[in-house]
Amino acid sequence: MYRFDADGVVTTFVTTESDVFHLERDDFVPNNIVFSDSSALKTTDGTDTYNMAGIATLSGYVEGVGTAARFRPITSFLQLSTNRVLITDSSNYCVRSLDRFTNETMTFVGNCTSSGNKDGTDALLSYSRKIIVDIKNPTRLLLAEEGKIIKSVEIANGNVSYFGTIVDFSFIRNIIQEKDTGNLFVTFRHGVGLLEHHTRAFSVIAGSGEYGFKDGSFTQIQFKSPYSIKFLNSHTLLVSDTYNNRLRVLDLIT
Repeated sequence: MYRFDADGVVTTFVTTESDVFHLERDDFVPNNIVFSDSSALKTTDGTDTYNMAGIATLSGYVEGVGTAARFRPITSFLQLSTNRVLITDSSNYCVRSLDRFTNETMTFVGNCTSSGNKDGTDALLSYSRKIIVDIKNPTRLLLAEEGKIIKSVEIANGNVSYFGTIVDFSFIRNIIQEKDTGNLFVTFRHGVGLLEHHTRAFSVIAGSGEYGFKDGSFTQIQFKSPYSIKFLNSHTLLVSDTYNNRLRVLDLIT
């Protein structure tokens, strides 16, 4: 894992054991970073790293405390409160909850180890990629499935329902929400799209549909599996272009 300073200088922040799918500031331990290290969830200050749940190199499904738990793998997580983390246990087809006080895990939604596409309080999930709180309705979560579907999950009871579809494309990789409108920016196989929160209409905003590397206008640009996406400001997106080994900047105005 690397740190970038304002001048673009890159330094090593912490060494990981495997793939890091997601990281963010730690709400439970000030000044720390929480990150997924393949099948483990860890927190670090850049010097000392603490393994909260799972073991990076050991995959499986076990509910347990700390390193006794098993995941397969952790592609995303959400700090729902200071002491509660929701974890997308992707290849186990469920979302799990971690108590930061006890480091104990439990199933939140889905039937772990059983995949499907079923809504309700006894929902079945496919490979979940990202989970966020819906800015326009903070009582529910939005869950991006690996296929074309985004699901809505009620926080109070875990009830799952359909929210939106990525039209004509597959393999949702990540989602991020615009604060004012609630619109969702989505990375998929070779591009970036927009799912309007109110109408649920989907459109491609960047990507020619071809697999490759090219800068330029949004209709000309080419990606190789864009993954993470983040707002740098209200009109600029930063996208990790995975297999081009680059960070790409999208100016939504120009």
